[in-house]
Amino acid sequence: MQIANIVCSSIQPLQCYAVVGLVDGKLGSSESHQIVRHYIDKGFRAIEKLFEGCDSKYATGDEIQLADVFLAPQIHTGVTRFQIDMSKYPLLERFYKAYMEIPAFQVAVPEKQPDAPLS
Repeated sequence: MQIANIVCSSIQPLQCYAVVGLVDGKLGSSESHQIVRHYIDKGFRAIEKLFEGCDSKYATGDEIQLADVFLAPQIHTGVTRFQIDMSKYPLLERFYKAYMEIPAFQVAVPEKQPDAPLS
């Protein structure tokens, strides 16, 4: 639950389109994305530390659990929308690669949704 809490309360709210749009209007796109990247990195550092020594396929074992359901879209958005360098987070990078082998995660990415923004 700690992983889900970090994602849903410390990272995700800051990257939603409404918040980014509000900050874009005050600071500009480049600066707002820099702020969002800062908080994604901060959250990823905390999560990576929690997983130190983890050798399982997924975040909490060898089967998909709640933490994975929170992490998969968060990592995907960090990588695709905010260009987060996942080499700084080798465990999260490994989990993400494993998630993207699962058809349910492949079809759930935001850009494959019918209401996905064009940019």
